[in-house]
Amino acid sequence: MTQDESLARVKQIELSLLRDFIELCNALNLQYFALGGTLLGAVRHAGFIPWDDDIDVGMPRGDYERLLTEAPALLPENDFLQTWRTDPEFPANFAKLRRSGTAFVERSLKNRKIHHGIYIDIFPLDYCPAPGRARKRLLLYSNLLLQRLSCRFYHPQKSIKMRLRQIAACLLFPSCSAAVSRRERLLSRNPESDWVANYCGAWGEREIVPASWYGQGQELSFEGLRLRVPSDYRAWLSQVYGDYTRLPPESERHGHHTTEYIDPDHAWPEPPGNARDPDNRKRSH
Repeated sequence: MTQDESLARVKQIELSLLRDFIELCNALNLQYFALGGTLLGAVRHAGFIPWDDDIDVGMPRGDYERLLTEAPALLPENDFLQTWRTDPEFPANFAKLRRSGTAFVERSLKNRKIHHGIYIDIFPLDYCPAPGRARKRLLLYSNLLLQRLSCRFYHPQKSIKMRLRQIAACLLFPSCSAAVSRRERLLSRNPESDWVANYCGAWGEREIVPASWYGQGQELSFEGLRLRVPSDYRAWLSQVYGDYTRLPPESERHGHHTTEYIDPDHAWPEPPGNARDPDNRKRSH
């Protein structure tokens, strides 16, 4: 299977997972919004960014918690809702909806004994204090805990500064599982405010936005699906990406995942014949 064929198959499965997710949210009357490259793709391409391999959605904390509680009984049998509670070695404060019988092994997670199926990311959206000391204290504490969680990821080129931070975090928070739980309590219990954050997103403080930008949302087309996006998606995209209407240079048109192994048809770690296809290994999309 060529790299382009593999990427097409991954997108096909991710789109199936997104369809399952949307149907579940509609059935349970849960609110969600497209985020990140998925939002950008919906606006700029009416679907996937051609060179990307990712789907990101976010949910207000209350809806997110209902999803975690009610979804497992309603999802198709081959869908697995992964969190640090359902998959204890998964060291993160957000969820992934994964497809069983497939493999998408990110290099940073390759040493974790977790479900490694193809997935979409589901992020909780939490309230955030207004700009000022309270926000700075919250972000400092959250980032210390995040440093502790990052020790569970595989980082082949950690800088000395990163290693020192991780050592300090391990001394402060000896238990990784306790750090995951503590960070979740920290992020989920902020009082209602005019600001909403995706604390687990890739863009850091750029994903702290006025709550009004999300609003009740609106729908855009995404690969033929009707996908809910923030009400003021233009403001959201401008804050995160700058001039989001311009295509990046061709040299930058690649996905952000660094993968160890991809197989749309078989689960990790036992591909057919227990022999991994070398053409599928170590791809950076």
